[in-house]
Amino acid sequence: MVRRVVFAVAVAVTALIGVFAGQAVLSGTGLLFDPHGYGVFAGILFAAVLSPAALGLWKLYRSLRRRGD
Repeated sequence: MVRRVVFAVAVAVTALIGVFAGQAVLSGTGLLFDPHGYGVFAGILFAAVLSPAALGLWKLYRSLRRRGD
């Protein structure tokens, strides 16, 4: 049960990273209207903050899977 919750949270965090990275790319290319360019900085910053969390959750999931919990 714990393993499934950890996996679900890891998938959700990874999806958020994808959304923020997509926002940064769309804002940087001009396809997303952002007159001041805050979308680029916010997307990169949020993705950078969430990346270690996603890696930690993935490692926790893998260790729980190996242990059979």
